[in-house]
Amino acid sequence: MKDVQPHSVLLVDSNAYMYRFFYGSEPRYDQAEQPVHVIYAFMSYARRLLTQFKPSQLVFVFDAKGENFRHELYPEYKSHRDPMPDDLACQIDEIKSAIQLLGVPILEQPDVEADDSIASLANLYASMGEQVYIFSLDKDLMQLVNHKIKMVDDRKGVIMDADYVTDKYGIEPARIVEMLALTGDEADNIPGVEGVGVVTAAKLINQWGNIDNIIKNSHWVKGVIGNNLRRGEEALRLSQELTRLKTDLFDSEVLHQLHLLPEDKYSVFHFCQQKGFQL
Repeated sequence: MKDVQPHSVLLVDSNAYMYRFFYGSEPRYDQAEQPVHVIYAFMSYARRLLTQFKPSQLVFVFDAKGENFRHELYPEYKSHRDPMPDDLACQIDEIKSAIQLLGVPILEQPDVEADDSIASLANLYASMGEQVYIFSLDKDLMQLVNHKIKMVDDRKGVIMDADYVTDKYGIEPARIVEMLALTGDEADNIPGVEGVGVVTAAKLINQWGNIDNIIKNSHWVKGVIGNNLRRGEEALRLSQELTRLKTDLFDSEVLHQLHLLPEDKYSVFHFCQQKGFQL
């Protein structure tokens, strides 16, 4: 991906990559028959990012354990998701240790999701003039995209900038919150407004802008969609709160904890030897 500028800030949506590596890479086991393929995949991937893009900063961001503020707002949030497979869950702690042996910092913030931490970090770095690339396919994160913050689909080699988001959804990135609130999100069990898809949401947003104005003008919307908008005001406002990312979790003090460090080559060698693989 030649469009990723060298010496930029790279933020990785690590939980998404855990599942991608778990299901998309060949299983490996150590001498104790414990799975290690996701650990290997993360170490290889971190090395590749460092070598290929020579970032000024690289951070792997994880979800913290337990529920977060969205579960307090809506107990059914993500309630229908299957639990993490045991063969993945047992690798998480060592994934984090392995990344740090490579000199790459990790971040997991309690009571919020990785997306909120990524949003807050991205805005902080962008405010300092850094170019930020978020490695993720999560459309929730598209609300952050601007001239200083872009997303990367490294499977297809695509940079998702503001033009990409507008072409795909028919709205500017800052309105992705409204789109997700209107359409809901089945993956996260966010209700939205029944019957409203991406095309209808884009029309409503481009005509009236934010959720408040859409609700105020819902009497102009005819038929089933109009009725659902008027009946579903409470669910719509809740959906907006669930889809809006926090962007103010950190100040510049957090950056002192997130420096890239030289790889601990001795420890990496012995760690890999213990796990039965070579990088």
